[in-house]
Amino acid sequence: MHFAIMLIFPILLFVLPVQAQKCEWDNIKYKIEAGAFASKGEHSPFWLVSNRHGLSSLENSNASLSISLFRDFKKKNGLDWSYGIELAGALNHSSPFYIQQLYADMKFNNLVLSIGSKERYSEGKHPTLSGGGLTFSQNARPIPQVRFGIDEYTTARWLFNEWVHIKASFSYGRLTDDYFQRFYMRNAPIGSRFVDKVHIHDKRIFLKIEKENKIPFSIEMGLEMCTQFGGRVWEKKTNGDNIIYTLPQSFLQHLKVFVPLAGGSESPKMDQTNVDGNVLGSLHLAVNYKTNRWKFKVYYEHYYEDHSGMLGFDYHYNRKGKKTLVTYLPWRDGLYGIEITVPKNRVIKTFLYEFINTRNQSGPILQNPVGDMTGQAGGKDWYYNHSYYQSWQHWGMAICNPHILSPLYNKQPNMTMPYSRIHSHHIGFDGTPSKSISYRILASCTKHWGTYEDPLPTPLTQLNLMGEINFTPQKLQKWKFTGAIAYDHSRLIGNNFGGMITIIKEGWLNNK
Repeated sequence: MHFAIMLIFPILLFVLPVQAQKCEWDNIKYKIEAGAFASKGEHSPFWLVSNRHGLSSLENSNASLSISLFRDFKKKNGLDWSYGIELAGALNHSSPFYIQQLYADMKFNNLVLSIGSKERYSEGKHPTLSGGGLTFSQNARPIPQVRFGIDEYTTARWLFNEWVHIKASFSYGRLTDDYFQRFYMRNAPIGSRFVDKVHIHDKRIFLKIEKENKIPFSIEMGLEMCTQFGGRVWEKKTNGDNIIYTLPQSFLQHLKVFVPLAGGSESPKMDQTNVDGNVLGSLHLAVNYKTNRWKFKVYYEHYYEDHSGMLGFDYHYNRKGKKTLVTYLPWRDGLYGIEITVPKNRVIKTFLYEFINTRNQSGPILQNPVGDMTGQAGGKDWYYNHSYYQSWQHWGMAICNPHILSPLYNKQPNMTMPYSRIHSHHIGFDGTPSKSISYRILASCTKHWGTYEDPLPTPLTQLNLMGEINFTPQKLQKWKFTGAIAYDHSRLIGNNFGGMITIIKEGWLNNK
């Protein structure tokens, strides 16, 4: 709560004086959205819950109403600003009221400073057809943060003239699900853990090699690295919840996770020998090809949790000091995708296929496989989970691709993600049959193995389907009506069938 207040005041101080000086109501867009969901089964269907920025519910019947105002950047160069606020009320959700978005952005040329909670999408993935990235997706609620960097590809003329384009950013934020976790874990078994007051840091850099209008190919590559740090670890005991660890979150700690560095004496022993906090991230590679009518994109994202998982190798020393190169096979794990944009027609606009493999996780190695070495060589990376921070989640929803099932799906209250070893096939496509009608189809088939520490006795498969139609009447162009039906077949999340209806009205405040 204190962190949210610290963010809200700078936003108000920044936005209100500027708005008072120049009342540009024509630049402010409003949006009112009401949605109702109903289903039959154990939960609301997977694709009616996932990738909705956390504004969703597993309950069979639920509803929400949101009201928002947004102002976007209007200038390409020079000083400009934007802001947004979205408030939502909900029925049968994790909370009856959400401040879903509240942010203010200031831009000077290509540099952007963003303060607040803002919905963002996965790097390099289709925003409505992709399942999302292995590190970040639009599955969980936005995280309040202070973010600085270059958000859009900018030509780096100091690097090979106009061939290289760059975008990069770093941020510090704070998870806001303290009270949710305490309520959710109230009936958890003795010995269960949860953590509150968690801080988060992420940094990313992406390069794009392209000579626009000269050659049809372009190559993109990038790195994302994130860290959970600070916070208090609680454990369920017979006499109530007790704090067993208070993790450091001083200014020095912010510097350590930026570099990153090993923890000091105030950090847990595990972080004193490795790096401080829960570090994870992704490596990205994409190749684009476009003609006058077609566009093709092939991409790969490799997820990692440690040095060996990131690079695929590590050095170890035996008792005599001899160095040996130990290699793993982490590149088996990753997200492989292809996206095709077809020439304009009434049937299909974009087709996407993605395959995810997280089954390897550096292999099922318990001890050093090369003999007389000190320490452990690797293996059993336990993707998306951590002994202190429990898992890569916010408000019970996975921050990563939703095919890694969120903690809310656990049979008993538990903040870990016990089904992180998967194979997943995902298809998405959309189209615009007419000026008033558009659609999208999502279909996924995922096979779960559990984790190395807690494997499923038999791998379990789940099927998730959704069809969605959007209708924008020509005579009511400020209105949009959306209907969707979805189906799950799964022994993990149940056999679920349901639908949703959403009504949206949006426009500009000047009413022109």
